[in-house]
Amino acid sequence: MIPSIYKTVKVFKETKDKRILLKQKKMDGSFFVQRELRNGDYFVYTELMKASIDGIPKIYDVFIEKGWLIVQEEYIAARRLDQMLPLSSNQAADVLCQLCDILGFLHGLDPPILHRDIKPENLFYRDGKVILFDFDIARRYDKTKQKDTTLLGSVGYAPPEQFGFSQTTVQSDIYSCGKLFQVLLTGDMDKEARGKYAMIISKAMSMDPKDRYQNVKDLKKAIQTGGFVFPGWNNRTKKGKIGAWIGWLAIFLVMIKINPAENVVFVNDIYYMLSCFYCMALMEFVICNRHLLKTKYMILRVFIGGGVYFLLLVLGLVIFMALDLIML
Repeated sequence: MIPSIYKTVKVFKETKDKRILLKQKKMDGSFFVQRELRNGDYFVYTELMKASIDGIPKIYDVFIEKGWLIVQEEYIAARRLDQMLPLSSNQAADVLCQLCDILGFLHGLDPPILHRDIKPENLFYRDGKVILFDFDIARRYDKTKQKDTTLLGSVGYAPPEQFGFSQTTVQSDIYSCGKLFQVLLTGDMDKEARGKYAMIISKAMSMDPKDRYQNVKDLKKAIQTGGFVFPGWNNRTKKGKIGAWIGWLAIFLVMIKINPAENVVFVNDIYYMLSCFYCMALMEFVICNRHLLKTKYMILRVFIGGGVYFLLLVLGLVIFMALDLIML
């Protein structure tokens, strides 16, 4: 019998369908993780090995032995995100942005690779860098399929379609990102996130995949802009977008009814018209961005929103009046 060149140092996990072991090479003493999977996707891991993606463990070897998929990958000595909860809002946002970059590469492959098990337990955090691991239930997207053949995923993080309602897509990973963001901010699976990122989380976790961000690039952009909404452009829901466009239409109808001859404040009628538009458009922006007000009490939100509107209104009118005087 040929002696093994490896020795098992630790068993991380062992079930009837999976074994995850810490192995050490006897020759040089280096460590690696060996994943032994009964139902893993050979082609996912071989593609990951070829792609050499920054932000996931390096894959050293992939082979099949006695009906088991064997994956030998880099050993990461770092804390998992579930051991660090909750995170500050800035740190949580940074984690999500890094994760979006990793998923962007995975979703950009041909065919796209869907992780399908994004959660704090599957994310290492080392020296400010996020590392996504555990691709054991990952699959390649197949546009010809109506739904997934194997129903797998972590309850709470997996979207409805991952449990047989339809096929998983890149929007399925985006749903999991939304749930992850919520947990990172609150430290609790069931606690609702509040503040400027609440709308982003809600949109990412929409029940209908069509209502979610359509790619991780859009999700990252929303996080980086702090959840600011331009009415009619990036509202969280179709209902909100339709409402915003109705608002713009109403503003347009009011504007065409305004008679510049009634101007008694400005010397130049153009600034009178611009100030009228500004008053109405500002109200549209304040209403669509009310989620940025960090309070759960509606009456307080209305009061603060009204105060913000008044201050911005006064500031805008002062600027228009100053420009009007300059043009004399």
